[in-house]
Amino acid sequence: MKKLCLSSLILVAAIAAAQGQNYSMEFGKISREELELAEYAPDKEAEAVVLFDMGKSHFVKSPDFFDVIFERITRVKILTDAGVKWAEVEIPFYQEGDIFEKVYDIEAYTYNLENGSLTKNPLELSNVFTEKVNQYWDVKKFALPNVKKGSVIEYKYSVSSQNKFNFRDWEFQWRIPVIYSEYVAKMIPFYEYTFIFQGASKFDVYESYVDKGLPRQLGAAGAFREDTFQDMVYRFGMKNVPAFRDEEFISSINDYIIKIDFQLSKYHSLNGAQIEIITTWDKLIKELLAHSDFGKYISRSESMAGKIPELAGLSQKPDIEKFNAALDYVKMNFNWNVMNAKFASKSPKQFTGDKFGNSADINLFTVGLLRGLGIESYPVIISTRKHGRIPHDYPFNHFFNYVVILAKIDGNLILSDATEVMSLNDRIPPRCINDRGLIVQKDKVEWINLGALYPSSISTYMQVETDENETRVEMIKTATEYDALNYRNSYTDKIETIRQKIASPSIEVIDSTIEVQNYIDKTKPYKLRYCFTAKPETANDKIYLSPFFEETLTDNPLKQKERRYPIDMVYPHKRTFVTSIKKPEGCQVEFLPVDVKINNSLFELNYAAKEFDDHIQIALDYYFKQSIYQPGDYSKIKFYYNEIIKKANEKVVFIKKT
Repeated sequence: MKKLCLSSLILVAAIAAAQGQNYSMEFGKISREELELAEYAPDKEAEAVVLFDMGKSHFVKSPDFFDVIFERITRVKILTDAGVKWAEVEIPFYQEGDIFEKVYDIEAYTYNLENGSLTKNPLELSNVFTEKVNQYWDVKKFALPNVKKGSVIEYKYSVSSQNKFNFRDWEFQWRIPVIYSEYVAKMIPFYEYTFIFQGASKFDVYESYVDKGLPRQLGAAGAFREDTFQDMVYRFGMKNVPAFRDEEFISSINDYIIKIDFQLSKYHSLNGAQIEIITTWDKLIKELLAHSDFGKYISRSESMAGKIPELAGLSQKPDIEKFNAALDYVKMNFNWNVMNAKFASKSPKQFTGDKFGNSADINLFTVGLLRGLGIESYPVIISTRKHGRIPHDYPFNHFFNYVVILAKIDGNLILSDATEVMSLNDRIPPRCINDRGLIVQKDKVEWINLGALYPSSISTYMQVETDENETRVEMIKTATEYDALNYRNSYTDKIETIRQKIASPSIEVIDSTIEVQNYIDKTKPYKLRYCFTAKPETANDKIYLSPFFEETLTDNPLKQKERRYPIDMVYPHKRTFVTSIKKPEGCQVEFLPVDVKINNSLFELNYAAKEFDDHIQIALDYYFKQSIYQPGDYSKIKFYYNEIIKKANEKVVFIKKT
């Protein structure tokens, strides 16, 4: 990540069309060359390619002093049938308080070459609709018409915003290659911005200059140092940007793609006063502690602890018992509305009446209850995995979108989240495991690591009987830690839900055998038992049997040759598979896979196959020992996955006795 100052006046490069192509960047001007393009030479696997993506932001006068107008023009070539999905466009816009962004001037076309002639299909605005994402964000959605392999699509739109604090950001990189991407920011003297550039060492195009148009005027003469001003223009461009494809094991694509983020650093008022916007961590914490929907909300919640019957009579109990009582009370009596937030959306009194709220309503209320029970506890503001990592050099409130609980019990620090009903009380959910969080406490700036310290595991045990007509399997799966949380949330204890989860065309589950243990008791492993039958693979009087059926990996999740960013597995994890196979009557073992062992600081793999008088036993276990692996370990981790897949899918072969 690189910080640059917008006062620089350096011309790095001139704009040039990428790859030697001369595609027009004028909206509506499509060339035959674009229509006939069948393959993007630098990336022959690309399902589509962005021919150009042009954005511009500038200030216009408004009753609110100034609004920011963002304009965008994008053109994409569809190269394969799979690339048709790039004709589905989403435009997010923000609504909060005095900020009411508006999307307008949407225009879009699909171009095809049919029987040697150009056809042009416009987007009907009646097919544009708005979808609510959460209490702050909405999204405009539309799909361009008549899109197919070979189409060229283009669209443009504008967004008006009152939000000057977060100037419109720009992503140069997509999940498909981009031939040229450009962003123009036209700044005015009243606002100064800092920008953060990530994913590359420099721009291919970077120039700054004073706008050559007529001077602009604001207010009466003498209201500012000058009553006229001219825009300062900054142009950023990137050429031949590769597709971002390797999305396995990352916290958020936004942490790694090539992009530029803007943040207001200073404001100049009409009377000439300067207001510093960039704050410090100390100031940010003080603001949170004084905020009515944060620090004061906790204080009001603390006073309510003594009025809750379920928490009465705990004063002489150990702190860990008080802690669990408070967490259990909140989890059992309040529901999360699945909205991430760092500020409460209602008062504690309203929250206790409604019995539901956002993540801040729930977790800040719990911090208050813990304090009311005499437990030292603090809120910790974080950024969830999908929201991206926090740049620790930039103390900006908007980098955070969530709050969790920190309690000190018998000298130990415990992180918790009362929104996750099925989680252990001394754990935060996987969505919150993202680098570090800031402890919000008086007169102290302190960060806490959010990483998972304990490995999660799934153990799978199978008893198998087979003959040439049918294979019968009894399976028992046992999950711990975050793997158990996943099973409790997604599989539950409902037979129909479980049946749908384990259903497969190659097996027939016996519904009456489905059984769950320890669904409610989170302190114990989640256990699932069921039986199924399958048709065996036979040929030439032989039975071929995959000992672990469809329970193991069959495809390596790491596809790229190399990687520039960490492999983030969220938490260490173990997998164990043990299968006992009764020898088919009248058969003997023709082939049994060989044993394998790997053990180092990164990874462990054990594979063993043993033959007994009446059965064979195949055991496979592997252990990724770290939560996060560095880019230098990528080839090793990729190799380990290949070894898992190779051994896990080797077949045992039985042959009839002669």
